[in-house]
This record gives sequence, structure tokens and C-alpha cells, in this order.
Amino acid sequence: MNLLFKTPTNKEFEAVCLFITQYELDSRNLQKQQFTIALRDNEMVGFGRLLEHSDCLELCSLGVMTTHRNQHIGKAIVEELIKHSVKNIYLVCIIPDFFKPFGFIVVQRFPKSIQNKMDYCTRELVVPETYVAMVLDVI
Repeated sequence: MNLLFKTPTNKEFEAVCLFITQYELDSRNLQKQQFTIALRDNEMVGFGRLLEHSDCLELCSLGVMTTHRNQHIGKAIVEELIKHSVKNIYLVCIIPDFFKPFGFIVVQRFPKSIQNKMDYCTRELVVPETYVAMVLDVI
């Protein structure tokens, strides 16, 4: 697939922030060093975020540019983020079937920060689908 993964430059991070707003993803407390971007031929085609909370690690703000969807870029970004994780990863999503092949499982009990994310999503990022919390045991 010839993707290059890296931390975004300041200019690339500005673009990530715009896409996060456009795609209606979690835009709270964005910090450049939390992100990994995927580049193909020097063009940013996707991004993902590992957010360190006091009680867990969260995979969030995963996005693929509209013109590059359905090319397994999201999958490659998730694999890259998992590869660099040294502790269990939680996420809140509406598409659990996308994350199950990586080993994520739906859970009913999760850290307080994930409950806060669940509350934020259901209150601020309203969609017809049901939000679920998932975890990947990497340790």
C-alpha cells in the first residue's frame, strides 16, 4: 500500500484539525504529538490519535480522507497505532465490526475517562447508531 506513518508537522496538524471538525470527530484537547498521520505520495490520506488518560489509553479521532476511503487505510492506521502501544487500548465507536478483527471486544465496564467519552459522544456527537466501548488487551 506504500503508506508512510509519522507525527504531523504543524501545517499537517492544522489540516488534521480541520478534518476532525469536518468529520465531526472528538475535537477536545487536540495535541500534535498524539497523532499519527498516513501519507501516500506525500499526500495525507488519514490520521489517528492515541490519547493518554490518567486511567487508560484511548484510540480516537480516526479519519480517512473521503477520496481515499475503502482502500484499507483506516485499517493500516489502526495497526500502526496498536503496534506502538504498550498497554491496553480503549475506544468508543459506532462501528464495532470495524475494530473486532484487530481483537477489540465490546465491554460494559471501562475506566472513568471512557465513561466521560461515552457521555460526550452521546451528548455532543449525536448519531442514530448506538455508541459502544471496546478494549484491546495488548499486555
